[in-house]
Amino acid sequence: MVLEVIVLSYYTILGTLGIVLNATLLYLSIFRSPSQIKTYRILIINFALTDMFSSFLMMFIAPRVIPLDLAMAHIFYGLCHYAGPFLCYASYSSLLHLFMHSMWSLLLSFAYRNYILSNGPPTSFKLFMCAVLVYIPSFIQFIVFTFTAGDPQTILNMLKVKFPDYELDITTITGITDVLSPAATFSILNITLPVFPIYTAILIFRRKILKKLGKNTEHLRTETRNIHKQLLKALTLQACLPILFTGGVFLFFLQAIRLITHPILECLICAIPAPIPLLSSIISLYHIRPYRQALLRLFTLRPDFID
Repeated sequence: MVLEVIVLSYYTILGTLGIVLNATLLYLSIFRSPSQIKTYRILIINFALTDMFSSFLMMFIAPRVIPLDLAMAHIFYGLCHYAGPFLCYASYSSLLHLFMHSMWSLLLSFAYRNYILSNGPPTSFKLFMCAVLVYIPSFIQFIVFTFTAGDPQTILNMLKVKFPDYELDITTITGITDVLSPAATFSILNITLPVFPIYTAILIFRRKILKKLGKNTEHLRTETRNIHKQLLKALTLQACLPILFTGGVFLFFLQAIRLITHPILECLICAIPAPIPLLSSIISLYHIRPYRQALLRLFTLRPDFID
């Protein structure tokens, strides 16, 4: 019971802050974006919406993951507990697909910054369609992974055999009864395999952007060049955030091979990467100067404030 309260409190705090800050970022991107990023704000809106819904879903499900040899149990402490196992699992699947979409969106953002330094900005419609196309792999993952949910009673019985001391009767339990099934295998590979090529492409685009910003930028106004640098810095920091996933994956691996098992470690598998949507919004609000100035004007109540 104590662990449940701690986990639920943790996700409630993170989720609430994530929703508020990403809603703020969404507002600023729509109404306070300077002319230099009027088109790019579509991608900022995409990030804000993705992270805002991720924050809500984390708070809604408050997950705990328990490896079970070739199966996997998911325990949910959030409000989804009152709606039943399927909605909990579908929400968990949605959360995973939003994290994956965020990674693809990072790649699109780097590609966009590289493109406009050599070409004119595309139309808002073209950029919107690119964002939709990038979303398709994640959406397919969401549909497939949702239907990998096993029978809750079967998962509960497996847990009672493996961990007879666990008190699980008051929680919502579901999971995957066979991680080697086609649907589960597809979903797992779709989450893990693209990571390396995505980050390889991001590093290539970042190097090209820095090279372009270092030369042949005489045609750019100082203000425009500075905004390019601000956005690149924000994207670079956001690209570092998924490293938090490695902590969760490492703990999952340790428990999957039975090197160490503990309820707290099972909660940490999802809890370690949970701050990503919150941190991503903080990075954007701080490093995109017009947004930072708008917030400072608001909190200092000085409309003439200049950062």
